[in-house]
Amino acid sequence: MSHRVPRFATEKGPPRPAPSRRRFLQSTLVAGGMGLAWSDILRLRAQAAEAGKPATDTAVIQIWLGGGPSQFETFDPKPLAPIEIRGPYDAIQSKLPGALVCEKLPLTAGVLDKTAIIRSFTHPFDDHFGVTRWCLAGRKEPDNSAAYPSLGSIASRFRGPRQAGMPGYALLTEEPANHYHLFSALGPGYLGVAHAPFTVLQGPYQPEFQRGRLRDVTQSLELANDMSLDRFNDRKTLLSDLDRLTRRLDSNRAGDIADPFTRVALEMISGAKARRAFDLGEESAATHERYGTHRWGQMALLARRLVEAGVTFVTLNTAPDCLRWDWHVSVYKEDRVESDPAGPIVGMEPNGPPLDRALSALIADLSERDSCQKVLLIVWGEFGRSPRVNPSGGREHWPPLGSVLLAGGGLKMGQIIGESDARGAIPTQRPISPSDVLATLYRHLDIDPNLQTVDHQGRPISLLPDGKPIDELF
Repeated sequence: MSHRVPRFATEKGPPRPAPSRRRFLQSTLVAGGMGLAWSDILRLRAQAAEAGKPATDTAVIQIWLGGGPSQFETFDPKPLAPIEIRGPYDAIQSKLPGALVCEKLPLTAGVLDKTAIIRSFTHPFDDHFGVTRWCLAGRKEPDNSAAYPSLGSIASRFRGPRQAGMPGYALLTEEPANHYHLFSALGPGYLGVAHAPFTVLQGPYQPEFQRGRLRDVTQSLELANDMSLDRFNDRKTLLSDLDRLTRRLDSNRAGDIADPFTRVALEMISGAKARRAFDLGEESAATHERYGTHRWGQMALLARRLVEAGVTFVTLNTAPDCLRWDWHVSVYKEDRVESDPAGPIVGMEPNGPPLDRALSALIADLSERDSCQKVLLIVWGEFGRSPRVNPSGGREHWPPLGSVLLAGGGLKMGQIIGESDARGAIPTQRPISPSDVLATLYRHLDIDPNLQTVDHQGRPISLLPDGKPIDELF
């Protein structure tokens, strides 16, 4: 008996401009090539900021497994089910009592006692964009006309950075190559560029970490080393502004700059704190190996360094099309030619080992490092996968059930929240919606979800229309 789930309806209205890579890059502050001066950005942030100081020093790292990660091939395997349900992989014991995981995640199994696994993630909608926007921006309306801000941009708006000289929101991602509309859920929406993520890009569809791309970021922050700005004259947009700011500082030795945001901007771009945060060379060879020298491992290591340096919200996006975990053809390995616009090689064989190494190292660090005790890690996607493997060896979209992993943040770890049936098809206990997960993140960040923002039409919009925090974690 098939289980039919609704899709978001498409609202009729005037045609909207097609999403594009150009529009995505224009809505972010791309590290190594920013087009808007940080002084302007900080001024906009100050104009939008709430009075008072944040009550907590908490932070979030979000690893987005866009496309819909399979609960069977991650944190809710069903080893006693028939082969057409349990799939090609065995389940292994973890350090979390009662929790089995897929055999392709052995390192993560060894630190799972430091996590909380939600096995009853559920909602009714079978649509990548609609549910991605629900998970990342808290809006489940069917229309695509309003550009709602992501949770990272909300954190920038209401919390700002945890330490001076750092951005409030950072996005680590491969450069968009397809399905650009999905990327809009990671951006600032109607909050505008003042709360856009500081974005570190990698080239699309490559497993290796591109250190040259990160060096571009470091070079943009290299100005604290008593170097002449003349060396960087080719970076006209950024450095002409920095040169102007430096001359103003030099001409006013008393430090009485009329615009305080220019000083803060210079502190961020030229200060040692930001430069060091992006410098992975400060980590030992053993640490690099523990995280994995591949792309996801190094991005996870960078995410840890950024929250330690004072960034409030970091998102690690695992694909240039936001669909790396959309395994319709094979959960094992789907071979595609490199130039295939449909995306990279997918399946648990190529994706499981790098995710396992990156996750296990990050979970351990969040537990063991004093500087990470207030950092909450969330690993999730928009829905799970179907209980029955299809004729080609893949799994279809399955909104009724998925899994979410949480770690750290000073919350109550070492537990399984919710349960699923023997087929991995529906929750049998404690159903949890995307709004409930978001309400939990808001509570951790000490942001009242009843607060309101104002869109381009001047309408007040609450941060989260519904949802309750997961009390078992607090």
